[in-house]
Amino acid sequence: MDSGSWVAGVSHRWQYSDRHFVGDDEQKYRQKENSQIINDINIVDINVGYQVSKRFAVNLSIPFSFARRRGNIEDESRTNQFGNELVIGHYWTEADGLGDIKLLGTAWILNPETHPKGNVSFGLGVKFPTGEKDAEDVRIADYDETTGDLIAEIRPVDNSIQPGDGAWGFITDLYGFIVPVENLTLFASGTYIFEPETTADVSAGSGRVWSVTDSYLFRAGFGYTFLPDYGLTFTLNARLEGTPSQDVFGHDAGRRRPGYAISIEPGLVFVKNGWFASFSAPVALYRNREENFEGDTGDAAFADFMTLFSVGKRF
Repeated sequence: MDSGSWVAGVSHRWQYSDRHFVGDDEQKYRQKENSQIINDINIVDINVGYQVSKRFAVNLSIPFSFARRRGNIEDESRTNQFGNELVIGHYWTEADGLGDIKLLGTAWILNPETHPKGNVSFGLGVKFPTGEKDAEDVRIADYDETTGDLIAEIRPVDNSIQPGDGAWGFITDLYGFIVPVENLTLFASGTYIFEPETTADVSAGSGRVWSVTDSYLFRAGFGYTFLPDYGLTFTLNARLEGTPSQDVFGHDAGRRRPGYAISIEPGLVFVKNGWFASFSAPVALYRNREENFEGDTGDAAFADFMTLFSVGKRF
């Protein structure tokens, strides 16, 4: 992009997590007894970028989260065929709103005018704690087996559907590409968000609070422009995304669900006359709910796949 030019776009991410894992062992009985916790999350991200020079650019990302989570209503006096408490119903909690805004500056290591077929960019940025970390909703706290009454309470929703985590973050970003032959691009990228703050100071139940965690995303693959006249490129890459058991900086405390997913991500990209659009659908090949920093195990729900869509315009 030329100096002084702008780019604006909007992206959407949908994720439906309902597959429970302890380590890399899927708890398939959860589907059979209908006890799986489900997260249904939509994130709409508005992006605005400015090209300061040929080598340096800044990008502002403003996300909005629309999320809901299904919980279980259990009868403690009865058990199912697996010896667990019988699930007699479900309830949903929701949280919507502005997420954590991110500001990122990136710079090409090599001059893009003299290195159009291979370069590396490095980025630094900040994640602002703009998203609500303690959004509340009504949840079913208990079931009275004698009267059949449901006992409800208002409390913060699970941190997995909170719009934000209430903490500042520091972003590092690395991207590289090479064009070995015409219309073929090999690429790799990595983003790591460091969050030194220890906890969100929001109740996680049982006298605990939610932990604030680092997060990461790494991708590597290729893009092949199969219809150059129409600006169409097919992409295929491996994708690793997750949260670690321990943060790089700061202390670890509170309740967290560390883990990661490895996916294969096919996609289609359109670029023509200043317009661009992309769609991809990462499909999970491997999922692992890791032990936390205390060595404790637990389960977490993962998605089989997700959808990613973006569209925008350069000015």
